[in-house]
Amino acid sequence: MRTYSTTSTLIFSILSLYLLVSTTACEKTSDNPPAKGKLSFTYNGTQYNLPYDEKGWGIFNSGILIMRRDIFNGDLYFPNNNCAYLDPTRGVQMAANCQLAMSQGLPIDSVIVYWYQSGSVNITYKNCVYKSGYDPGPGGAGRVTYEVCDVDGRFDLILKNKEDKTIIITEGKLELYNYKK
Repeated sequence: MRTYSTTSTLIFSILSLYLLVSTTACEKTSDNPPAKGKLSFTYNGTQYNLPYDEKGWGIFNSGILIMRRDIFNGDLYFPNNNCAYLDPTRGVQMAANCQLAMSQGLPIDSVIVYWYQSGSVNITYKNCVYKSGYDPGPGGAGRVTYEVCDVDGRFDLILKNKEDKTIIITEGKLELYNYKK
């Protein structure tokens, strides 16, 4: 009986080791380092320098998104020139031509939601290269091709609510390296 137990343990150990080695050997290590960068701007007389961590800020469309409720008391969306807003509720939805509405048809509280007054955003992609790899997600599409670029951007923005209170952001700059489009 003891021999059977030792043999079973040995077989189990060998199979476990084999599975561990074979599954880690199949993992694709990325030849593309993660995106790195920073976003800087001045707001209320304070200069902010935020590292890129995919949670605090990002780029989308031709603009930026800053999700720092500790700074703005909401999420700041600046998808393109002539369109920006501060959403403290995470319930504002944007339609074509920057038409804003609350989810489920509720009216927007224009005291807490700030709207675009003026400003500009300019995002430039450079040093772009095409790469390919495997889609690691569940039900992945197999081999995919994507673009990796460096990104530069400049922005300034004034938002206003219905009480004429403003959010003024100046000297906005972003630098992002190895960004996967």
